[in-house]
Amino acid sequence: MADILGILDSIPDPVVLEKAKKAIACLRRTCALYPLNKIAFSFNGGKDSTVLLHLLRAAVAQQEAAKGNAGGITGLGGMLSFYFRQTDDFAEVKAFVEGADQAYGLAVEYLSEQDFKKGLCDYLERTGVLAIVLGTRRGDPNAGGQDVFCPSSEGWPAFMRVNPILDWTYHDVWVFLRATRVAYCSLYDHGYTSLGGVGNTLPNNSLRRPDGSYEPAYHLADGRLERVGRVHAAPAKAPAAAMVQAAHDAHAAHLPPAQAASSRGSAGGAAAASGASEGGAGMLVHHDSGEVGAAEGKGAAAAAAATAVAAAARSGGGAPAAVSELTRSAAIVVVGDELLSGKVDDVNARFLCRELRSLGWQVVRVVFVPDAVDDIASVVRALAATAEAVITAGGIGPTLDDVTMQGIALAVGQPLVRLPGMVERMASYFGGEAALTPAHLKMAEGPQHADLIDYKLADGQASKFPILKINNIYVLPGVPSLLVQKWGALKERLRDDALAPFRNATLRLSLTDETSIAPALERVASTHGLDVAVGSYPVDNGIIVTLDSKNTRALQAAVADITELLPGESVLALERDVDSLQ
Repeated sequence: MADILGILDSIPDPVVLEKAKKAIACLRRTCALYPLNKIAFSFNGGKDSTVLLHLLRAAVAQQEAAKGNAGGITGLGGMLSFYFRQTDDFAEVKAFVEGADQAYGLAVEYLSEQDFKKGLCDYLERTGVLAIVLGTRRGDPNAGGQDVFCPSSEGWPAFMRVNPILDWTYHDVWVFLRATRVAYCSLYDHGYTSLGGVGNTLPNNSLRRPDGSYEPAYHLADGRLERVGRVHAAPAKAPAAAMVQAAHDAHAAHLPPAQAASSRGSAGGAAAASGASEGGAGMLVHHDSGEVGAAEGKGAAAAAAATAVAAAARSGGGAPAAVSELTRSAAIVVVGDELLSGKVDDVNARFLCRELRSLGWQVVRVVFVPDAVDDIASVVRALAATAEAVITAGGIGPTLDDVTMQGIALAVGQPLVRLPGMVERMASYFGGEAALTPAHLKMAEGPQHADLIDYKLADGQASKFPILKINNIYVLPGVPSLLVQKWGALKERLRDDALAPFRNATLRLSLTDETSIAPALERVASTHGLDVAVGSYPVDNGIIVTLDSKNTRALQAAVADITELLPGESVLALERDVDSLQ
């Protein structure tokens, strides 16, 4: 049990670490308010529920350590755990829950009642449980109006819902799981980002590679697309069930043989599960967030599901669309006091954002930091844990305020050393090793295990100032002309044939009142939101509406819809693939 307390400190993102500590404090308070045997953990094997499992273990370990009982704690210290078995559960989810149950001594009670409300009523009456710990997050369909401590809804048995990770984001969850190196359900390594049942869950098409296989869930660049793989196969829509089955078969073709057989086996009940989902209010939705409650047949969840089915239909039905919508994530760290003081206008971040987007990468963060080692280290460490590539700009010269290398070395836990390859190149450029001053040698410093990426100048000669790469971090200079020069070499490294570029359509309107177009934008976002990003930007002489997507067909359909919905004669111009709204 004490092992979890040791690995919490390995969380690189200070924001996630603070959230974890806050969640543990919430759980400890729960343990103080209720007897442990009157608290139950709703464990369903999803990613959020898995985070919660280990936060619970940490809370119980801290509680027992405070009593001097750190030695022989098992399970959750007397807290109950339960799991509702459903006919359309993934075999991988069942196996993971059973494995965690055994590994951590959870003594999970497996409930088979298919009427969820009745099963919960029976469980509470039999156990006397007063509080249920859940993995609900703000973005979940049933999270509206909930707080960390939230009494059950009217019409349900009386108990306290405890939501310790309510304010966590999708990326927070994956920072925690990857930093702590705890086991999680194997489906997440094969493109699933949100788990329901076999009949309503597909791999996320945003992670689909051209060969039909999928990137792992933690590579999802935009957390807003977490539930893209969740569909609602209504009983009257037999083709939808067939679509789910076909997608599972296509997915299984890319798994190891044993796992593929398991996936096909669990998918076998998809059609039956789809038929059983009729009924609107009271229909069970088995969310990966571990929430307890009945889903409404209408509302946000149903709308999102309907949109997902529509998106699949636009892709031609069956397995996910052949056009890859795979996106990789990048973060940019711009270093310099002169930028934060407003003395210098930044051009580097804008340039890098445009260039990365043209390659099909999505920039998820741009952070400006001062010339301060600890600030640089903290930001780089956090971003390197969530983005597939981090690019820094600035702070790598010979003067006292050039401290980027020190910050990165601290971030990755490597000593700052003089890199022999850099010293050699400095000596060649400045006229021999004897000519090198301490200022020259400072530019030869870097984290001990940095890689040097050489590139050629416009005249064909190799540059004496290579790009430094440390893990997934690339270090560029802050001088714009030098950054552009080095970017030419880095760009080819980041180019990936699997990534389609982002395309856009820009409509310039004569209107000046955004409220007049808000309904049209909402309508288009509702219809195409899984494929197309919709934006509106007021300017001095009107409004600019932007539509962005990797899916050309979806973009065309969105353009047609928005043009039809906007007031007549309001569109002054329609432009394609612009890189500036000015």
